[in-house]
Amino acid sequence: MAKFLTILLAESSLEIFPEELLKTVQVRQYFSKLKKTPKEVILDASYHSNFMKDLQDAQRRGRPDIVHFTLLSCCGSIMAREQRLRVIIHTNQNKVIELNPEIRLPKNIDRFKGLILQLFKERSIPPESDDPLMSLRELSLSDLINELRSNHDLIIEFSVKGEQLSSTKYSKQIYDATNPLLIFGAYPHGEIENIPNELVDKKIAIYQEGLDLFAVISQILAVQHMIDEEVLLENLRANK
Repeated sequence: MAKFLTILLAESSLEIFPEELLKTVQVRQYFSKLKKTPKEVILDASYHSNFMKDLQDAQRRGRPDIVHFTLLSCCGSIMAREQRLRVIIHTNQNKVIELNPEIRLPKNIDRFKGLILQLFKERSIPPESDDPLMSLRELSLSDLINELRSNHDLIIEFSVKGEQLSSTKYSKQIYDATNPLLIFGAYPHGEIENIPNELVDKKIAIYQEGLDLFAVISQILAVQHMIDEEVLLENLRANK
């Protein structure tokens, strides 16, 4: 039985507005009207797609909604309520965000982006807390996984290029581990780029096409709870 499950959102599309885009007149006019600096704005393709055309890896950036929806799915799960779930965010700028299991995130995307901006500025929420709800540090993806390795007996990367397994099979593999680490790319398109194969134990595909991340994780967490219930019922019957 998975006593504690960790989800790592890798190379997440979550960053402040890149200052390199300020070279265009349109962007400077935008911030003049907004009366804000780039450090006060989260890059969001819903508003900034016209500015992102020449941005490197533009197709993988500017989607804070992916992280937001996924975090809401995680934090609203039964495993989270039982404090058996840990979520770590690694961003495309090599920032690592760690969440306190007791955190309750805003459901409004604008409030969520405001929270992330505050975190990028203060590095913890609440600031200077000994037990913050969110904390920030800098670390590469490979270094982060190496750091997490000692506390996890199974590391799985989910990818459409992985071995395709039935939900029954991969769910049992997760359940049979003591402290599994599940890695997902949290961006619109492509594969996780900076994760050497030797850092993961398994690379699994759950479908032949890409699916919405929040839906995938919701399904995985729900199945883990279902297995929990089935095992509990079997034990009760055996003890009668």
